[in-house]
Formats: sequence, C-alpha cells, structure tokens
Amino acid sequence: MKPELILSFESGFLRPLGIEDISENYLSGINDPAVNRYLVTDKSRKQTMDSQQNFVSLIKESEDAVLFGIWHGEPPSLVGTVRIHHIEHTHLTAHLGICIFDKKAWGKGLGSAAISVVTQWSFDQLGLRWIEAGTYSQNIASRNSFIKAGYEWIADISGKYLFEGEPAKINILAARNP
Repeated sequence: MKPELILSFESGFLRPLGIEDISENYLSGINDPAVNRYLVTDKSRKQTMDSQQNFVSLIKESEDAVLFGIWHGEPPSLVGTVRIHHIEHTHLTAHLGICIFDKKAWGKGLGSAAISVVTQWSFDQLGLRWIEAGTYSQNIASRNSFIKAGYEWIADISGKYLFEGEPAKINILAARNP
C-alpha cells in the first residue's frame, strides 16, 4: 500500500515512512535495549541502515501493510512508528503495532494518539471492522495506550512468545468498527 497522506493529531502527525526517513537517531533508538525490549524481533541482530531501509521498502510495496512515522515537536522530528499490517480483506481485519523509539517522547500520550488516528483511518479508509494488537503483560504502558485509544482487552495468551528467554503472557486488545 502506498498512501500519500498525513494524519494529524494534537501534538504531531503521522505520514507513511520512507527510506529517506531512516537516520542514525532512528537506528540508535531501535537498537536501544530499553526501546526494543518489548518488540517481537530478533534482538541479537543489530539493526542497520540497510536492514531498516529494506524493511521500509518491503512495507511500502506491500498490499497488506502501511508503516507510518510518528512526528512530534517543533521542528517536527521522527520519534516512532506505527504499523497496520496483516490486513485481511476477506474478513476486514488487521493487526497494529507501535514503537516510540525516542525516549524523550515517552509519557506524552503520543502512543495512544497515534494508535487512535491510525485505527480511525483504517476503519474509514480501508473499511476494516476489527483491529487487533498484542502486548507482553509486563508492558503496562503499551497496554494502557491501546486502552486509552479505545481498544478493549479481550484475552490473554500464555506461552506463545518468549520474553527475556521465558514463556510470556500476551495481552490481546482489539478495536471494533462501530
């Protein structure tokens, strides 16, 4: 998907991420153990300019995902990403994930604002009826961001993913298109 758009919220905006947006600040954030602690990725491999540019390129060409950058501040700087992915057109469902990689932007409500804006855009523009997210149960801030954005905590799944080497409980949250 290649939407050319800007989604605004009170303290910033979202726009589809391009490879030109990948910077050293982006990489240092995404490689920071405090930032990537709750990401479901291989943390043993350091992310590089090439690996992230390849990831962004794949998403940009995908028919079932959109990766938005989250911009905040004056002048606006890239502080995170939010991705709607696994868009399923038969059942009108998708998954949503978010990462605020600039720690100076933590605790400012950007996560819930970005989640809310992308969710509404997905309902309105993509016609989705169900968007699902999962958070490690230890990631209370993320879970609360989804709840603040209107998601409902619908289930827990134990043992599917490993967190710091141990089977973990995942909280499943969902937003339903009214």
